[in-house]
Amino acid sequence: MTRIASPSSRAVLEDGLRHYMAGGIALTEDVRRFMEATFGDASVAALRALLSDESSAERDSLLDLVFFPDPSLQIAIEPILANYRLTGADVTLLAEQLKAVPVATHLRIPGTDATVPTAMPASLIDAFLARLNITWQPAEGLSASMEHMDAGSFSPAGDDKEGRLRLRVLLRNAALRQTLVQVRFLCDFFERRLPEDKDFVDQLTFLLVFMKEHEDSTNIYLSLMDRKKFIFQHLLKARRSVALAARTNMETMIMTGVRTPYFDIPTAERSLVMIDSIAIAVFGRTECLEGTPRKVDLGTYGEARDPADLIHRLS
Repeated sequence: MTRIASPSSRAVLEDGLRHYMAGGIALTEDVRRFMEATFGDASVAALRALLSDESSAERDSLLDLVFFPDPSLQIAIEPILANYRLTGADVTLLAEQLKAVPVATHLRIPGTDATVPTAMPASLIDAFLARLNITWQPAEGLSASMEHMDAGSFSPAGDDKEGRLRLRVLLRNAALRQTLVQVRFLCDFFERRLPEDKDFVDQLTFLLVFMKEHEDSTNIYLSLMDRKKFIFQHLLKARRSVALAARTNMETMIMTGVRTPYFDIPTAERSLVMIDSIAIAVFGRTECLEGTPRKVDLGTYGEARDPADLIHRLS
């Protein structure tokens, strides 16, 4: 049961954040790529020099990347956020405390033993806490639905307890308004899709992004079908462009003014499959778009068929 936050609960969250940061932060591949592209070097020496140069404009961008909440941090503090219902006022007080007493940590580059001591700049505290979506709590119906599902598929080790934390973090990061339509749809999805399905997590991730983009939708089925049509139309154009490029050299295409837009065909095809799988599982139906292949059972050769039945099958 989620409890109302108190000064002691804010202290528990503050202690959790400080404890995690005290363990150090390993620079991600994205941060190292940024350093190499911007500064030409991703070594410990370069990192130490950059952190000490407060006049560098790129330093702020680097620190913003370094202190962007990662999944490990979010999973570590999720039990605290799940147990207490913190408010916006609690977050404001927590931010003031973290600014008054700097959050100490040390940075390390994977593959090396050297570390660079530092602290989270006060200027990043507000953005850091905002990205954690601390005040989010699942709606009552959604929370009950989550309690009755097997969340092991969300954990690399198949652990149900860890999986529940990862599921909560995924939902927290989506920051949905949790309208009645959204909550009902997610509850139906959790009930009717098998968590052990290899595409379950990918489908949920797709849905959360989709619902965030369509938060005012009152009919998720129609919104999914509209997205399906949009993707399918662009997929057809992309396939035609690929076919044209295969039989025409680039010089001719340029001279005739033909442009070949970039379109990720494999991702589009996978999205279409996910939309159909979700729609059929939750709503029991989907739309077959004109031009897509269909498989119709017309019976076996020599089998007597009523003409009206055949017309119905082909319609």
